[in-house]
Amino acid sequence: MLRLAADVGNTRSSFGLFDDGSLVGRWRVGTRHWTADELWLMVSGLLRTAEVPNPESVAFACVVPQLRHALLEMCSDRLKVDVVEVGPDTAGIEVDYPFPSELGADRLSNAAAALKLGASPAIVADFGTATTFDVIDDEGRYVGGAIAPGIGVSASELFKKAERLSPVDLRFPPSPLGRSTAQAIQSGVLFGAVGAAERMVRLLSSELRGNPTLWATGGWAAGIVARCGYEFEVVPELTLIGIDEIGRLNEEVL
Repeated sequence: MLRLAADVGNTRSSFGLFDDGSLVGRWRVGTRHWTADELWLMVSGLLRTAEVPNPESVAFACVVPQLRHALLEMCSDRLKVDVVEVGPDTAGIEVDYPFPSELGADRLSNAAAALKLGASPAIVADFGTATTFDVIDDEGRYVGGAIAPGIGVSASELFKKAERLSPVDLRFPPSPLGRSTAQAIQSGVLFGAVGAAERMVRLLSSELRGNPTLWATGGWAAGIVARCGYEFEVVPELTLIGIDEIGRLNEEVL
C-alpha cells in the first residue's frame, strides 16, 4: 500500500511516500501557510514529477495548528483517502507523561520510529528549529525529554540582541579556538551545541536503566553528532518513518 507521510514543521516540511514501509520518495519544502488547494497543487506536483501514483492513505504530524485543517481538507476533498493524524491516542506508544496532549506530534513520531528500528531504552535527538530530546524507557514507554532552542534560532537571537555582531555563515570553524569574530561565533554556537547535546545525553541516560540506543535526526544532526562523544545513529528520515509506522498501526486496528 502506498502511504504519504507528511511532517509539517515550523520552518520546513517533509513529505515521504512509503510502499509497504519502504521509503520510495522524499521531498522537503519551506513551510508556508498553505490553503488546502495550494497544498494539493504542491503535493500532486511532487508526485507527478517523481512519476509515482497518488497514495492510498495519508498519515501526518503537524506542529503548525493553522495548517492542520488544510491537511485534513486536502486529504478528504482532493486525495479522497483515509488519514491518520499523529497524536497521543494514535501513536501506538504507551505514554507515561502527566499531560500527553502537550506532546508535539513530531516527538511522538520520532519515538515511534525509534521503537520500530531498535531496542529500548532509547533517546532521540532532533536538531531542527527546536532541539528536542525524547526518551523511551526500557519498557518501551515514552517518559519525557527536553526542549531547547534550535541552533539557527539561537544564532538568530544572538545577532538580534548583540548589535555589534553581524550574521555569519554557520559552519564549523577549523578549531574551537576562534581566531576572528566570525569564527568565535561559529565555535560558540556550534561547538556549544555539541557540548549541550553531550550533557543532555549524559543527564537523560542517568534516568534510565541500561544504556540507551541513541538516534539523531534534523538538519543539524550529522554535523553535531559527528563531534559528540557518544555514538548516534543518524537517520534523516526518522520522523517520516515514525509517521508511516503510526499510519500502519492505525490501519491494522481498523
